[in-house]
Formats: sequence, structure tokens, C-alpha cells
Amino acid sequence: MLRLKQTLESGCLGRVYQVKFFYGNGTARDVRNSPWRDAGLGVLADLGSHLLDWTLFLFGKPQVPARVWAAHRFENRSFDHYHFSFPGSPALDYEMTMLSWRNTFRLDLFAENGSVHIDCLCKWGPSTFTRRTRVLPSGRPDEESVTLVCADPTWQAEYEHFLRLCRDP
Repeated sequence: MLRLKQTLESGCLGRVYQVKFFYGNGTARDVRNSPWRDAGLGVLADLGSHLLDWTLFLFGKPQVPARVWAAHRFENRSFDHYHFSFPGSPALDYEMTMLSWRNTFRLDLFAENGSVHIDCLCKWGPSTFTRRTRVLPSGRPDEESVTLVCADPTWQAEYEHFLRLCRDP
């Protein structure tokens, strides 16, 4: 996410049109077997909160109300699949599920001068950041990819930030 933030701040992508987030894990059965976890907003509170944190970090607070497209309880009493969006500029689309049998994170960002794609989080395995540069009027874009294979590279910094907020809200 830090690389994406730096890319956005550089201005090289131009106007951001649309961002799609997908965050999934396979914890539906674990949640169902835990009465305190299988309550309330379910996957929206569990995984959606992270997507909203990343949105605040990357774009700030959305200025329009969210639209809910799907809210399912396939295997749980609480939501185990949720899909919503903010239809502003950029258009932000979020899908999260506890029914993804392999932990999955994807982000697709489409902008005036290209796109960025993030596949996976380091905590689950190799994480790939791909930037494509738009070719006008059309054509195959130039593409640069960086793959990280490491433990979560931002966990310590996030934890220290959290402690600072606790000390000085």
C-alpha cells in the first residue's frame, strides 16, 4: 500500500477513475463455531474495516454515501459475504468474503494514464505490485512488476503508529 500511495502522490497516473478491492479468507466455519464472532456485521467489520482504513490512507474519506450491492449469510448468522461501493470520484468498489478458501487480496486501480494492480498480501505469500502505463490511442501497455517475498513489511510501523495514537489521540 505504501508503494501505491507513493505512486498516487507522484501524479504519474493522472486522475483516478475506479478502484476495486477484494479481500477474502476462508474463516466462515471458524466464525460460525464462535458465537461471539458470528454476530453483528460479520465480514464487514472483520475485513471491511481494513479496506476502509486503506481507503482513508490512499484517498481520504469518501464524500458520498455507500451503496450496498450484496449482503449474504451463506454459512453464518452474520454476513460472510458483503459487496458495497462509493460511487464518487474515484468510484470505489469493495467486496469481502469469508468464503474464499485461499486467503486472497486484490486491488485494481484504473486511472487516466494507466493502472495499478496488487495481488496478495505479504503475510500470505508473494505480493505483486504491477503498474501499467497507458498507450494512446490504444495498445498493450508498458508494464512494471515488483514482487515482495517477506514477512509483513509494515506491521511494526503500523503498531508504532497505533501506540502513538493511543498516547496522543
